[in-house]
Amino acid sequence: MKGKDPMKKAKLVRAAALAAAAVAAAACNLVPVKREPPPLPFTGTKWMLVTERQVKGEAPYLEFGDGAVSGFSGCNRIMGRYVQDTVGAGAIVFSSVSTTKRMCEDTLMAVEERMLNVLRSSTNVRVVVDTLRIDGSAGALDFVAWLQPPPPGQPAPAK
Repeated sequence: MKGKDPMKKAKLVRAAALAAAAVAAAACNLVPVKREPPPLPFTGTKWMLVTERQVKGEAPYLEFGDGAVSGFSGCNRIMGRYVQDTVGAGAIVFSSVSTTKRMCEDTLMAVEERMLNVLRSSTNVRVVVDTLRIDGSAGALDFVAWLQPPPPGQPAPAK
């Protein structure tokens, strides 16, 4: 580039750099960013227990609100109290957990016993999108949010 204007060369280099940056920025906008949706609220959501085998009749679930837990074990109604941390670390402690006193088939009684043991020993709770996990020294329980079907004539919400 002998005899050419050095200012012109600098302008060409700058223009090429700007063009490359613009192409790179445009390419970034073409790649969709997959973001996880926010978690459902811990309280006010009906959480259905995930079991290895399907249980007959009403499915086991828990609901939380205002320091109280209630639900169904597959056999008996469950009730109790809980205290959850206020800083979002996931700590939780249940107390006064009890059930009604119906006797059911062995499979349902085993589900109930497992739920009660985990709740009574729990130390941690975590909600990720539409799943809930409660764990402690007696093991863990996994739940999925029960999403109420839409009223007749209304479209189902998109996932």
